[in-house]
Amino acid sequence: MRFIIHGAGAVGSLVGGWLADSGAEVVLIARDAHADAVNQHGLHIKSVKGDRVVKFSAVASPHQITPRADDVLFLTVKSSQTAASVQSLREVFPEETPIFCLQNGVRNEELAARRFLTVYGAMAGVSVTMISPGVISHTLNHLISLGNYPLGCDEFGLDIAAQLEKAGFRVTTHESIMAVKWSKLILNLHNATFSIINKHLQYGLASPAISRFMADVEEEGLHALEVAGISLADTNNPIDFAKRLADLRNTTEDTEKIALAEEMPFELRTYPSTWTDLKRKRGETEAGYFNGEIILLGEKYGVPTPYNSTLLNIVETMAVEGTEPGLYTIEELIDQVEQRRLMIYHS
Repeated sequence: MRFIIHGAGAVGSLVGGWLADSGAEVVLIARDAHADAVNQHGLHIKSVKGDRVVKFSAVASPHQITPRADDVLFLTVKSSQTAASVQSLREVFPEETPIFCLQNGVRNEELAARRFLTVYGAMAGVSVTMISPGVISHTLNHLISLGNYPLGCDEFGLDIAAQLEKAGFRVTTHESIMAVKWSKLILNLHNATFSIINKHLQYGLASPAISRFMADVEEEGLHALEVAGISLADTNNPIDFAKRLADLRNTTEDTEKIALAEEMPFELRTYPSTWTDLKRKRGETEAGYFNGEIILLGEKYGVPTPYNSTLLNIVETMAVEGTEPGLYTIEELIDQVEQRRLMIYHS
């Protein structure tokens, strides 16, 4: 079996690196600089589970790979790149090749299913950042969830789960993987929040103001899903939102925890990919595939979404204008939401 990891940024590189380190055959498809660094020096993984350097192959395009019957595709690109990536993969690999959409968002599997016969949904519950070409920093968690799209989990899926567990991941398999991916989408709503206020996750979870704001954003998203009839029910769903919302709302002021979060070394901090997009002035983010989904549901089913509308509007404007993270403080962001809420309820 050979794993082809297409779109090997931080998450794809971690998955590919750990698989290769466990003895699996892996090829990364990555940007030129990252692929060159991996080929020349190996992939440097700075991880809470131990640092390592892993040697394996990387290329810049699927067309540099000769397909094999035992290939398994992992798609780890951003949602905006899925359609083009699936097309380029299909130009090389036959439609029978199994493909795992290890991505955030809930529309990728549908696009993959237009080109490939066997599609799996997958979710990575990890915090990992690209430090520089050939170097990634893994700071939190090592969970992967997977299952057939749209339903079930077959023997091949279980085999892949076993391979990932051997590599060091904690893997859960699911009869309803899309329920799990909708759950992850709710968590991804905060990518915009942390990017706007320029704070990392560890700081946010120590701050009562940020934690309560997070709970409000998630509650709005969960309400939209409920009204739309989108179920998050799955026997192995790793996210318990009732407990999570209660924990966020019960966060208390702790100056010591705040100080520790402020002093945390950069390589140990957990920043979302949206923060990186703004920092590197890429001109776009994935917020439209996260907060935008909630806004669309709100418009369709008559559910006001002032939190997500505010977050998406601000982040998209920042991306277009090249504004770096930190446009607003959490207090200013809350005020922005209140202004939008007043507009909605007085219109």
